[in-house]
Amino acid sequence: MAKQNKAIMILVVIAVVFSAFAFLVPFPKTTAFFIAYIAGLVALALQIPIFKMAFDEKDTPNSKVLGFPVFRVGYYYLGIQTALSLGIFALGFVGFPAWLAALLCIIVLGGAIVCSMAADIAREEVEKIEYAQKADTSFMDSLRDRSAALVNRSSDVQLKKSLEKLAENIRYSDPVSSPAIANEEQALSSTFNALETAVKSGSENTSELCEEVARSLAVRNGACKANKQ
Repeated sequence: MAKQNKAIMILVVIAVVFSAFAFLVPFPKTTAFFIAYIAGLVALALQIPIFKMAFDEKDTPNSKVLGFPVFRVGYYYLGIQTALSLGIFALGFVGFPAWLAALLCIIVLGGAIVCSMAADIAREEVEKIEYAQKADTSFMDSLRDRSAALVNRSSDVQLKKSLEKLAENIRYSDPVSSPAIANEEQALSSTFNALETAVKSGSENTSELCEEVARSLAVRNGACKANKQ
């Protein structure tokens, strides 16, 4: 059975128990009573869209984890509203003003809506940041793989040592790119492309190009560090 269907069944059972308690116990059936009763049912019904907001939009495990704060707001709201409704039922024996019952229920509902939306916005921002960070490492990830492949292509002992050192420097460089260092990364990409072509063709200026890539990498890393200060 789908998780959403199970959740709906649970809510239906709670609604039946809540209604039975409200009408089988001889509470005074005042206006405040019906306001509290309807507010309790509304709290139950709103669990469905809150549940969908928390868990159904995306199917990644991380999104599910980040959805729990939204879900938590939902069941806190349900618990608070249920307690409030039961309190208003009981206070009906001594008289409870309808306007106050309506005001309290509206405050609880408004707080739940605001908190659930705020939690969902926070979840979306975290996902955006994580997505941006993953996307921004693509350049250095590619460069890391390509530099490692160049080491295996070289048969010259001295050049191989230089390429291994370059590959190590790339591997331990800050992997996160940003628009602020786009020019430096473009320059690094151009020099690395030239090195890659030279290694594959066995060009004589490969060592000089390796040093040039190392300098471009240092400039890129310096700009990356300065941009984060």
